[in-house]
Amino acid sequence: MRQLFEQEYPKHEKSLFLVALSYLHNTEDAKDVLQEALLSAYKNIHTLRNREYFKTWLTRIVINKSKNFLKAKRYTEELSDNLNVFYALPEQDMEIMDALCRMDPQLSVYISLRFYNDMNYDEAAKALNQPVSTVKYRTRKALGQLKTLLEGETMV
Repeated sequence: MRQLFEQEYPKHEKSLFLVALSYLHNTEDAKDVLQEALLSAYKNIHTLRNREYFKTWLTRIVINKSKNFLKAKRYTEELSDNLNVFYALPEQDMEIMDALCRMDPQLSVYISLRFYNDMNYDEAAKALNQPVSTVKYRTRKALGQLKTLLEGETMV
């Protein structure tokens, strides 16, 4: 199973970082939480029942570690230097990622999972431990908020 981890993790590293970032809105905190989640996942890889759920399982760990970090720190500071975070993203994605960092973190995670983690609604629902209908609704709501930010209107 550890071989599975070593083969699969690199494929998902960037998208997992974006999941952590969508919760924490701080580059260094997201890196720290991701490292903590990876260590936990590596130690507990034996608990993964189905290999095909590796990505969902790992995403769930990152989400839980991010939420635990926020609870412990009650961290609310916004990301101040978004451009440094996205060093490897295509230039056209930078504006979108900047808007994601300004969004409500409770909504930005839906966009991160759906579009940057390439999860379908069922996979995202499993990762978030929510009904599929909730994930669909909140994804639509998040897309509306993202559109508003990208068009430069003030959010209500």
